[in-house]
Amino acid sequence: MKFFCFALLACLNTVMVLAEDPLPSWKEAPAKQSIIDFVQNVTTQGSDSFVPVAERIAVFDNDGTLWCEAPLPNQAVFVLDEIKRLLPEHPEWKQDPAVAALLGGDLAALKSDQYAGLIKLIALTHTGMSPDEYTERVDRWLETARHPRFGCSYTEVIYQPMLELLDYLRANKFETWIVSGGGQEFMRVFAEGTYGIPPQQIIGSHARMKYELVAGKPTLTKTIDTLFVDDKEGKPVAIAEFIGRRPIACFGNSDGDQAMLEYTTIDNPRPSFGLLVHHTDADREYAYDSNPPSSGKLTTALEAAPQRDWVVVDMKKDWNVVFPADGKKENPDNDRSKLLGSWLVEDINHHGVMDIAQTTVQFGDNGKVSGSTCVNRYSGSVQIKNGNLKFGPLATTRRAGPPAMMDQEQRFLRAMESVAAYEFGEPDIVYFLNRNGERTMKLSKQ
Repeated sequence: MKFFCFALLACLNTVMVLAEDPLPSWKEAPAKQSIIDFVQNVTTQGSDSFVPVAERIAVFDNDGTLWCEAPLPNQAVFVLDEIKRLLPEHPEWKQDPAVAALLGGDLAALKSDQYAGLIKLIALTHTGMSPDEYTERVDRWLETARHPRFGCSYTEVIYQPMLELLDYLRANKFETWIVSGGGQEFMRVFAEGTYGIPPQQIIGSHARMKYELVAGKPTLTKTIDTLFVDDKEGKPVAIAEFIGRRPIACFGNSDGDQAMLEYTTIDNPRPSFGLLVHHTDADREYAYDSNPPSSGKLTTALEAAPQRDWVVVDMKKDWNVVFPADGKKENPDNDRSKLLGSWLVEDINHHGVMDIAQTTVQFGDNGKVSGSTCVNRYSGSVQIKNGNLKFGPLATTRRAGPPAMMDQEQRFLRAMESVAAYEFGEPDIVYFLNRNGERTMKLSKQ
């Protein structure tokens, strides 16, 4: 009888897993179903459409596809803020036509003459420093900069449905890459913590770096030499040079992504999939195509979509929510310093914890975390940035305990792997959130 009950429970758990919606922020509509159908077809062994794991490459544009690009592309805001910050030290910049165009919001002028104005601004704000120095500048900006309409950090104006899509593809053993016109080094600062895409899978516009041995130490310096603009026809070239495989899935939102969509879906020897995000929701985000606020023009790709069988996502009709917090402003209490100290875990994935077996998390001010799983001690690293929270590999001792306590330990360690952010609740309470914005752990200050 006991064996029967365990077998029945296992079956029920399997059914629950199978029934779980991988794309909960997508409305039940043809766009969502087309994504699921494609993934199931290419991952089902024995299917005529089956694609080996090594060839499951998905490429994503960034601006307007993964995060909001209006009223200005976020990197353009960074450059504008950097120009303003540095202008008192360089009053001569005011006479520069590129600086004048930026301060006046004239992006068209910056893009003319083969991006000459944009190249000049990048030379002023992005070069003559090491990659680490540049990363520090972008980090500082992301910590304080706020979107002018939504009032939250720029890493919060990301699209929840696309985060779910990234997770769904990776769960089905796809490699997810960013191939974007944005700055390669700029995106590498935040993309891993924000999208789960590591730096080595990010391709963007970039220039050469210079290597020197300075005082016996290897040193790289950013330059403006041989700038490669990863846009339009440059995207297929970058894919071939950096990835070395043809993608089978491509996601974009503008005419700048059309060449990448064509390269992915036309005469591909493998089954392929193309998708365009159409900005149609002025209430929750922005509505534009042929006349965007600054960038993201969508005309020729939209016209080609029916002929090419590209899926067009209507943001207003196809998405239940747009942003992870559905446009909610950032909680001003999300202060990393408040995390420092020791916390007692009170709940894990809504299944409670044992009162007699304390599970704890202690944050140090040195990027370290430690505590008790309830059976074993653990320690490791932690990244806290812009409300995001990411734990590195945790080293634990190896003691055994009663089954119930070992179960709690495993639930805790699995939950820690999924943590992506945090938010404070009532006094002395913090919640850990997964990438879908769901609360996975409740902790109280000790």
